[in-house]
Amino acid sequence: MNTSRAFGAGVLGGLVMTIITAIARAAGMPVNIEAMLGSMLGLAPAATGTWLLGLLMHLVLSGLIALLYAWGFERVTHRAGWQIGVAFSVVHIIIAGLFMAMLPAIHPMIPQMMAAPGAFMINMGAMGVLFLIVEHVIYGAIVGGVYAPEVRRVRTYEEAQTA
Repeated sequence: MNTSRAFGAGVLGGLVMTIITAIARAAGMPVNIEAMLGSMLGLAPAATGTWLLGLLMHLVLSGLIALLYAWGFERVTHRAGWQIGVAFSVVHIIIAGLFMAMLPAIHPMIPQMMAAPGAFMINMGAMGVLFLIVEHVIYGAIVGGVYAPEVRRVRTYEEAQTA
């Protein structure tokens, strides 16, 4: 498995997700994944340092999740591509959506200081659900498109006998 390429693809996907989130926030959608992640450690949600810590956490998690995608590319499909990445994102969407439902149980500031997003971000309405899905589909497409599986040459029977 090409771990550095996978991790880098995940970081790139996470960065694109952050840009999309910033655009959505500028358009009035109350979504700030970076502040939510950074404040999990008890920092004030509105602090710049909280957002930067959350961004770092998001990019590292994005890189680590891409390692799981790469494992699937190598072991399950034996190839990668944006279409396969999108297909893999279905599992990612389900896990992320269920994680959103669990946030009040693990986040010290939800719901007292920050709104709970709900399963699949349903508390933000249909646009929240659509946002979660589209962002993760884009992430999957990026990881699948950037990652290239390692190609291993299989030795023939004759080559194995002479080795």
